[in-house]
Amino acid sequence: MTIPAVSEAQSLPDNPLPSCPDTPNCERVARGYDVPPDTLFVAAQRALESLGPTTLRLSDSTNGRQAEAVYRVALIFKDDVDVAVKARTNGGSALYVRSASRVGHSDLGVNRRRVRRLLDAVETALREPPSQEQ
Repeated sequence: MTIPAVSEAQSLPDNPLPSCPDTPNCERVARGYDVPPDTLFVAAQRALESLGPTTLRLSDSTNGRQAEAVYRVALIFKDDVDVAVKARTNGGSALYVRSASRVGHSDLGVNRRRVRRLLDAVETALREPPSQEQ
């Protein structure tokens, strides 16, 4: 079963995540999916966990469901990844992702690659049934 992203950031209004600064060490994207928000959030959570964060915090708000993760880079640097999932008015849901370095100007593409891996992992999680823990 294939669950393709159905739209890009330009067609998804009201991104709840902060904009990136004018530096190359931040990546911010949005994708629309034809799945319910709860399904997409579970897939995003599984994707974040698969990338090995040092911390992962989940929350619900009036703006939708959100997750915040911290990843270590080269043992000394920390990058923050924020994910938000919101219902779309025309059905389905929107996934918003922002990955940013805490320090420095350039990250040599680390955040862009992380976002790409995260989106790939979300697609994989949407295709796989949730695991049944015993």
